[in-house]
This record gives sequence, structure tokens and C-alpha cells, in this order.
Amino acid sequence: MGMFSTLVGSRLPPKYQRFFKLPERIESWKPTDTEGTVLGVAATTWLRARQTQSAVYRLDSGSDALGARVGLIDKAEKSVDIQSYLIKDDLSGNLVALHLAHAADRGVRVRLLMDDALTDEVDSGLLSLDEHENIEVRVFNPFPRRRSRFISLLANFNILNRRMHNKSFTVDNQVTIVGGRNIADEYYQTGGKTEFIDEDLMAIGLVVDDVSDGFDEYWNSPEAIPMDAFDKLVAHGSVADSLQEARKYVQRHRDEPFLKGVDGALIDEFIDGNLNFVAARTRIVQDHPDKVRNLIRRRQSEMSDYLLKLVSAAERELIVISPYFVPQKQGVDFFGALVKKGVRVVIISNSLASTNHTSVHAVYARYRKPLLQQGVELYELRPRFEAMETDTKITLHSKVATVDRKRLFVGSFNLDPRSLYLNTEMGMEVESDDLAASMATSILDSLPDFAYKLRLSRKHRLQWLLQTAGVEEIITTEPQTSFWRRFTTKLLSLLPIEEQM
Repeated sequence: MGMFSTLVGSRLPPKYQRFFKLPERIESWKPTDTEGTVLGVAATTWLRARQTQSAVYRLDSGSDALGARVGLIDKAEKSVDIQSYLIKDDLSGNLVALHLAHAADRGVRVRLLMDDALTDEVDSGLLSLDEHENIEVRVFNPFPRRRSRFISLLANFNILNRRMHNKSFTVDNQVTIVGGRNIADEYYQTGGKTEFIDEDLMAIGLVVDDVSDGFDEYWNSPEAIPMDAFDKLVAHGSVADSLQEARKYVQRHRDEPFLKGVDGALIDEFIDGNLNFVAARTRIVQDHPDKVRNLIRRRQSEMSDYLLKLVSAAERELIVISPYFVPQKQGVDFFGALVKKGVRVVIISNSLASTNHTSVHAVYARYRKPLLQQGVELYELRPRFEAMETDTKITLHSKVATVDRKRLFVGSFNLDPRSLYLNTEMGMEVESDDLAASMATSILDSLPDFAYKLRLSRKHRLQWLLQTAGVEEIITTEPQTSFWRRFTTKLLSLLPIEEQM
């Protein structure tokens, strides 16, 4: 039992007791004595020198985002707390696992909280990690392991359809990373078949404590089940054997160009006082874990209340990036009202060619014409563009909003019914003219190279405008898609699936 832990036994919801034998559960909490750690000293020194309470650093590069995570783990002295929707048995997943194990060997307490929607392929690896005396893995709202997930989902749809989509990565309660990235190669642009454009913010100061409080609430919630509940149900090797396999895997990929940028140099710069954080007022916003227990949908949640207030405050410009965008009629009317008020509204989402969820696009497509008719500027990501030298498909995964170039939001929240009513979500608001303006400028400047601009023809038909080498091309069907994909997407759009998107 660790120094931050309390034995609470098996007071867990009856809904899980029919799935598996419940182990004893130990509540644990953030460490509170970490100002003297290397990361604590660096954060305090930076903040005091600038007389500010919080600061953020934008992680828009995939290699920087993974390098920062690895670098933070390597500097950890007390704790590593990771909350994620997804982790994969790939290069980034194995790399993070190895560094976590090395930290745990030094005596660092590691808590890894995963949503259970997609963990079946990594069950054995998570169980092996969980064997380490300083590592505990928990899964949120878990599926049973005695039968197929599909059958379980059908039998318990109202429960298992609700997922924890939050992402946070906090070390020594001194530095945190919040944003949209999971732990899988596509989120760090490793050069695979698919790469996600994504966004994180690394933060220091008072806001870190708020992230840790939120993590503790989820970690100690009834839905967070210790991984060793499945110890007898899933075959797995020892932690030593699994880590040896991870080392072999990483060694086989040691010549990958991507790995050269994942060296922790960003965190060394921070410790040396040379990383250009931006002093800013910050706020963490997140749903409470009990959102997944509300089987009757509430029309409002913590996240939706907050985001409504944020975007309603726009007076001149609102830029929204949402890879899965289903505004529904009330959303169309809302954005239209902002336009009538004189606000420039720019919305960026995936095209049919770039999306990894065709069903979401099928529902989103219903709202494109109404949005354009309301005066909203609508853009869709191109899956490939001239500067690319590979056949990699690019997919948008960032969840970002900027308001009047003064405030911004980065997190896990999509503007769709699933984020509003079904999943738990989180994100960080930042008040900073410098950061909000630079982010808004970089987004808008990149649109001609990375996205199609949508418009309506005189006959009110959709057109996609593509600008290449100063030449404008007008496309009249979903760009870079086959007839079959367009046909199947149209069929999907006829199904009553909007509330699940």
C-alpha cells in the first residue's frame, strides 16, 4: 500500500458483479509534496520569474507531443498519472510502457487509467504492466471478458455505450498535458498508413492541481475497475517477459526517422529554463465520471454548459475544429445567430475522404447546406496534399476553438451528440491574446493548403473549392472518394443513428 492510498475494499456497483469477481480496490490520491522535485523546481522558478500562476506550451507537433511525454516520465520522481481512451501495442505504446516501467523501477508510483472500449487487443500487456509493484492499471466502465464484446454491448447497451473519452498526462503533480491525443502511433505522426492531425497543451502552475483532482475523481470512481479483476480470464506473461518483448519491438524500429525527435529534449529545455511557455489564465473543464450513470440523457453537462458560454461570448470571430461534427438543428441555428450578430464563424472538420468514421460523416453531411445558408464558413480536410511525399492518409483529430483571438479551448470534446450526452470529456481553456491569436492565424493560413472550402452553387448544390499553386478548382462531388463510398455513405445517412454519433 502506497503512501497516498487507502484500502476501501470492494464497494463497487452491482452492475459489474455479474461480469467478474471484484478484487479489493485501493483509493489513491495525488502527491502533495512535489515542489522540491526537478519538475517542481523548474515550474516554480519559471512562474515566479514571471509572476504568473499558470503557463502553457502548445504541442502541435507529433514528435514533440510524444517526446514531451517520454521526457516527463524520465524526470518523474513521485508519480505519473495517465488517463487515456486508447493505447495500442505499437511503437509509441511500447515506448511509453518501457519508460513507465523504468520510472516504476526507480520507485515512482504509476497510475494508468484506460477506457475499456478498445483495450481487448492490449489486455495481456496491461495485465503484465499491472504486475509491477509500483504500477496500477484500471479500466473504466469495463466489458466482461467471458464473452464477446459485441454480445456484451447488445446485452448491456445503455451501460457499455457510455465511454470515458478524457485525456490527461500528469507527472509529479507539477506538469500536465491535456488535449486530444491517445497513446498510439497515428497520434504522433510516425509515418504510418494514417496520421492524425492533433493538438495538446502542456501546462504548469495551479491548473496542474485541477487536472490531478479530476484524475483522482475518475480513478476512485466506482466505474474504475482494477485490471487484475481479469487476471484469471486473460492469458498474459510476466512483466519481465512483456517488457523484454517491448524492448525487442522498439529495437527493431530504432532506425525510424521519427524516433530521432523523441528524445526528451523539450523537457530538458524546460528544466534549463529555456522553453517558451506562455503565461496565461487557465481553466480545466471536465465532466464528472457519474455522467456515464445517467441513463436518461441530461440536456446539459459540465462540458456542454461551459462550451455554450465560451462560444456565445464571441463578438468578432469564432474558429471551431471538430473532426466529428454533428451540430443538429439547434447547433445550426446557434451558429447562424452568431453570424447574424456579426461574428465570423469558421468550422473545420473532416471530409469524407479523410474521416475515419464514415457513419459520423453521413450524419454531418445533412447539415452542410443549412450551415452554409446561415453564412457559416465550412472547411473539410484534404486527406493528401502536394507537400506530402508519401501515401499516408491524413485525418483531422484536433478539438480546438478560438474566440476573438483572446481565448482558446483544447481538449477531447467533439461537437456531436456522443460528446454531449454519452461520453465523459475534458479540456483546457486558456486566456491569452498571444497564444489564441497565433493559433487562429496558423489555422486560417493553413486552410488553402490543407482543406477544401465548401460553398453552394447558384442551384444550391455543394461545391468544394481547391486552391493549388494559385489556381482554384471547383469540385462537384465528394473529393477523392469512390462512387461506392459515396453510395454507402448515403445509405448510412438514411439510418436513425444521429443520437449515437
